Amino acid sequence: MCMLPKRKPTRLREFDYNSGGAYFLTVCVKDRQPLLSTIVGRDVLDAPQTRLTNYGVVAERQIRQMNEMYEHVLVEGFAIMPDHIHILLVVQNGTSG
Repeated sequence: MCMLPKRKPTRLREFDYNSGGAYFLTVCVKDRQPLLSTIVGRDVLDAPQTRLTNYGVVAERQIRQMNEMYEHVLVEGFAIMPDHIHILLVVQNGTSG
């Protein structure tokens, strides 16, 4: 059995996570495999950009649909990286659905 390192709690003890607010989420691919995108344009005159893989395209489509699927949830922004996704999510009125 794989022994995972002990992690510090990332949640505030006194905070009610059922309440509304802005949340910054990071979702990682299992084993941090670069399945979602690739980084392109790394020379001096070309700023790096991500090119989505088929998995990344599906993830982007699902993230964009969240605004339509959930009345009290708003995706303010997101970034799809090769092995993880960052999402800025706003939950209004203390409910997510």
